Amino acid sequence: MAQRYQVTLLGGGFPVPVGSGQVHNTALLIGPDGDELSRYEKVHLFDVDIPDGYKYQESQTVMPGRRLPKLYDSEDLGKIGLSVCYDVRFPELYRHLSKTGAEILFVPAAFTAYTGKDHWQVLIQARAIENTCYIIAPAQTGTHYDRRQTHGHAMIVDPWGVILADAGSEPGVAIAEITPNRLSQVRRQMPSLQHRVFA
Repeated sequence: MAQRYQVTLLGGGFPVPVGSGQVHNTALLIGPDGDELSRYEKVHLFDVDIPDGYKYQESQTVMPGRRLPKLYDSEDLGKIGLSVCYDVRFPELYRHLSKTGAEILFVPAAFTAYTGKDHWQVLIQARAIENTCYIIAPAQTGTHYDRRQTHGHAMIVDPWGVILADAGSEPGVAIAEITPNRLSQVRRQMPSLQHRVFA
């Protein structure tokens, strides 16, 4: 699809078999020529009991990744860092990416409807603000397998934490302009990355 339409596509998270019946929950960035630009295997697995009565055990089928995500330096888009869903609750992963020069952070997700209503937006905005990065967060929505509901609200947030686009809870599209000048302006006005005491 990336090659056909001459665009850069983010795929994931989706299962990539690793043997012994397990998979990696993987995000892939694919370039316009169809080549893989960047790959990240999710390290934080969603093993939780949610108060709505559902229990999730991602570790039953998913093997955690073992490496921090690497940046992809795109001439067109800037320096891109990948993550997947539940990772958004672990700020140290995003701090690693911002310390290595990230300008845009991708967070593809399938947040549950229960956790999403309270946590999705605030976590996405927090990661954008604390790292002064753009966040592009594609998000699954709807009911799956007649029981699991996902929150939706795919969004794009700027480095100040301003929501530039929110696709809502119905299937749709979030579109916004990524402006390098805006990124540098926010980093000049709020140079918090330079003020870190504890690396």
